[in-house]
Amino acid sequence: MSASESQHTEWLASPLAGPATDIAPGDLFLQRVRRATRNVLGNTPLGQQVVALCEDHARSRAAILNDRAGGAAVVAVVGATGQGKSWLVRQMIRRSGTRELIASGNNLDQATEKLRWIGPMPPADLDASSEEFLMCPADQMEPIGTPYLIVDSPGATDDRQRIADVARRALAMATVLVLVVRRDQMRSHSVTVLNQIGEGTMVVPVINAVRDGDDSVAIDADAFQSRLRKTAPASLIVRPVIVADFDTVDQGEDQVGHQAAQQVASAIEKAMVENGQAGHRQTTRLNVLDTRFRSALHSILRDRLPGLSEAVQSLHRETKQIPSHVAESLLGSGGSLRAVVRSRLRLSLMENTSAIWFPYRSILGVLNLTSGAWDRLLLSLSGSLPSLIGTIWAGTRNVMEGQNAASEIREGLLRRSNAAIDDRLRPLTLHFRSELSKLRQDAEPGDGDHSDSAVASLAGLDTLQEESQRIVQRCTDAASWPAWASTLAGLIGTTVFWALLAGPIVALYREYLSASYGVVGQGSAVLESFPHPNFSMILTSVLLSLLPMAVFAMWVVAMVQRGGKVHAVETQIRDEHHHVIGRMQSDGVLRLRWDDPLLADAEFLLSIGLNSMPGDRRANDLGSHDQASNHRPNDQSATEDTEV
Repeated sequence: MSASESQHTEWLASPLAGPATDIAPGDLFLQRVRRATRNVLGNTPLGQQVVALCEDHARSRAAILNDRAGGAAVVAVVGATGQGKSWLVRQMIRRSGTRELIASGNNLDQATEKLRWIGPMPPADLDASSEEFLMCPADQMEPIGTPYLIVDSPGATDDRQRIADVARRALAMATVLVLVVRRDQMRSHSVTVLNQIGEGTMVVPVINAVRDGDDSVAIDADAFQSRLRKTAPASLIVRPVIVADFDTVDQGEDQVGHQAAQQVASAIEKAMVENGQAGHRQTTRLNVLDTRFRSALHSILRDRLPGLSEAVQSLHRETKQIPSHVAESLLGSGGSLRAVVRSRLRLSLMENTSAIWFPYRSILGVLNLTSGAWDRLLLSLSGSLPSLIGTIWAGTRNVMEGQNAASEIREGLLRRSNAAIDDRLRPLTLHFRSELSKLRQDAEPGDGDHSDSAVASLAGLDTLQEESQRIVQRCTDAASWPAWASTLAGLIGTTVFWALLAGPIVALYREYLSASYGVVGQGSAVLESFPHPNFSMILTSVLLSLLPMAVFAMWVVAMVQRGGKVHAVETQIRDEHHHVIGRMQSDGVLRLRWDDPLLADAEFLLSIGLNSMPGDRRANDLGSHDQASNHRPNDQSATEDTEV
């Protein structure tokens, strides 16, 4: 087993990876990032920084996914030190004696240093070193319409790193954030940072210590709410709750606290109703967390590896364009596509015309076979030998061109894709490998010599060809003549032919029946009495009858494949191809498959953040790839896929 695979196996066995049998897409994405980091950056300081970022992100995801409250809501009261968080918590449980155990203050010896849980039951896995639980019956807590636990957190912007880390844990696990800020600190930068940490959840701002006679507080509260919404667009920011400064109003502390608790509880209940079920809230927060992680990772790599990042961006632009460029070449030029449409329209007409309409259907087959040589066909009907030879040659050429076109569709697309990839990506990959070799100081001699090796291949071409055939078939079938029109044309054409040929046939049969009656009824056995038509007379009669029917059949075929209809079908086919190509690229079916695992890992790592793809689907795609990578043999020549 290689070193990179050993590291990957060690990560899968770690607690951060979760169960190997049921790994979430976000965790699969983290595994891929860690594996790519080990392979590309190794044990460099930058590699260690990226691994630390992954571990921090894994802990944040675990905090959101781990329901420690046993299904109850978690209301985290957060804010900077000295904003009145613990005072507000005491008001939420003012009917319980537990409130006397909650102290607060601005001094270091008075400030909350542990994550304090308050409610009817303790959370799971309580860490006594950084958490404590205070028992409070549910009926002695301010009701919010659902069972809940209150979390009184340390100051989230506290200068003491350990205490600040404890506060951030509260933000990660909370269902609702009650953001407490003093009136005179509404514009502080720490509030913005705090809200970014808890982005994606429900936030109830509480403006505390509002002095009596403060006429501008309503305007400032609206501005504060707007600033929070702009900072955290994925969060639900409700209207701020205004809490008066009981030292400056006629009401006492108990009355002000009672009103504040009721207003906060009402705002929490309303926010939970508006924001839907817990599963939806959890998904939203995970998406925001994943997006922030991708942005942070991209920022680190872009700042520390500017040369390699620039090479990746050039490579990434080309990888987004090549699949669509190659796929669109499947249709060929406008002339070749129109020829395919006309051929399929004629074939559809043949299929809708029953064999009972003889010889009209046979003439349709001849016209289909000799497309482009109808003038010589008419002359051949008049007895012109050179025209007959030219018609046969045209039919043979059409058959050969059809076979060559089918072969080109099967093999030409792969040939064009390989040529396009080699022409457009090889110079960029050489530059990319050069920048990568500068970063990887531990590369062995000869590792960078890939001038003759394959760059990449385009996956999904077979699926694209199948989709293309279905599109062409569906569009031409929709534009073909309906069965009743084809049947009516067959009836008219067949009637014209037999009406013109009826005279000679009736005359011959009249003479034949008269001679037969003489032999049977009168006993005369003279053979000369039977008709002896010569071959030229019969051939002339057939040709004279075929000519009007052939002209009519030509008119029918011309109507079926008229220029306006062919142009409309061509436009529809191209539009549907554009849509299918975009969908296949978006679904990861039509993508570049890198032939160098190291190049694939480096391109993946530095391309994070370049796409505006939603977090869940990106994680699913990358996770699916990583799952497949886990089961492939220990072979460094195995190819890697990268989604375009």
